[in-house]
Amino acid sequence: MTPEELHYLLTRHVIDNGHAPTIAEVATGACAQASEIEKALGELNAMHGVILVPGSTQIWSLHPFALMPSAFWVTAGANGWWANCAWCSLAIGAALQQDVDIHTADGAEGDPLRFSIRGGVSSRPEVLMHFPEPPERWWNNPYCPCGNILFFSSSSRIDEWCARHGRPRGATLDMCKAVDLAERWFADYASPHWRRKSPSEAASIFSELDLDPKFWRVPGAFR
Repeated sequence: MTPEELHYLLTRHVIDNGHAPTIAEVATGACAQASEIEKALGELNAMHGVILVPGSTQIWSLHPFALMPSAFWVTAGANGWWANCAWCSLAIGAALQQDVDIHTADGAEGDPLRFSIRGGVSSRPEVLMHFPEPPERWWNNPYCPCGNILFFSSSSRIDEWCARHGRPRGATLDMCKAVDLAERWFADYASPHWRRKSPSEAASIFSELDLDPKFWRVPGAFR
């Protein structure tokens, strides 16, 4: 089994059931040996297609789905999932190719922020999405950069939040561009044809959206 094939099986299970399958469940469903699944899972983890709890085969995150409680709850009809961050909450709709409702809070700590994405358009166009860390730092520690990508009600709220928590003031996207980025990046994540983006593919997306190249620089080792 290839890491890409395993990614599809894991993603479909999360979408359909709301949680990740066990190694035994994947092996049974794929008519494969558990050792084969573990090998593919290790390869998928190494290429950042999944994030495991250190020292185990338990899945912490299968982007854009968080498999532990988070500050982002995303619903589509009667179904719901946790998202890792603001970007991931938009990405769930992009991956499902469905309209979604997003439940979070201003900077993950203030007043509730609830809005919908219908046909790629936000019901709260004034909301902003802030990235404290640039792409070249995302995989230094995937827990921290991802968890700090948040929605804010205003630019001044971002300034206040960064000062209070000692986080850098990074890049801010309006909702139109934020949804566009999510769709371009995550549209294939629930597809059997998913492949990790190369550095050149990532750079091309950022360039097409006219994002600041100083912040959105993609290193050659980017995965």
